Amino acid sequence: MNQMAKVFPNSFIGQAFGMTEGCSISMLSPERKIGTLGSAGVLIPGVKAKVLKADGSLGKEGEQGELVVGGPGMASEYYSNPTA
Repeated sequence: MNQMAKVFPNSFIGQAFGMTEGCSISMLSPERKIGTLGSAGVLIPGVKAKVLKADGSLGKEGEQGELVVGGPGMASEYYSNPTA
């Protein structure tokens, strides 16, 4: 990304995170630019997220677990497999 910023100095080069089940759920704002490489950024308005630990309890900042997200852009079921 740093190389792209050098090649295209008047452009915003950013990162976003999303899954195949939905649209992008987070992005880096233009103010942050490239300052946080590897960051998924902040949640897009309307998206809720939490980290669940292996035992199902809510994870705290810095703990590993499963990222669970929801919002209007998320699929409600898989095509031809509504129980998945």
